[in-house]
Amino acid sequence: MRRNTIPNRGELKRKAVNFKTGRDLKLDDDLRQKMEAVVQASSAQFLDATIEQLKSLREALGRAAADPASRSQVLEHIREEAFQIKGMGGVFGYPMLTEFAKSLHDFLKELEDLDELQQEIVSIHVDTLYVVVTHKIAGSGGPLEAQLRASLKAAIDKAKPAAKGPAT
Repeated sequence: MRRNTIPNRGELKRKAVNFKTGRDLKLDDDLRQKMEAVVQASSAQFLDATIEQLKSLREALGRAAADPASRSQVLEHIREEAFQIKGMGGVFGYPMLTEFAKSLHDFLKELEDLDELQQEIVSIHVDTLYVVVTHKIAGSGGPLEAQLRASLKAAIDKAKPAAKGPAT
């Protein structure tokens, strides 16, 4: 006899909610305000942490410029930080952080080293991320942000041949 390995939905529901004592899923104003305060505090902590990550990226770029031997290590560090920012931006209501961090991560995805032009593109990304964080640009932004997107795309397009290496 074959045993069913996936519990039925009713069993999962019983485990998720205590049917004996019940749960009131309606939030009163006091609880809602407390939850909003927690979200706002978390958002502020996220922005502070992101600023620290961006400072770290600027320092890493300085190392890469001064010490070409460190570039592959710096590249990996920047990839990791961009991935972290990309994942968290939308969670806290900053989809532009996610968008620009994704752009940076995608730009670096196949690189093995950072030449000077590529370092400049990374620097532009970091500066763009700083603008979003310091101005607390939530949502998708307006005309200025559209201009940032267009400028960033143009810079990336300019650097693509360098990112892919010489043509054969």
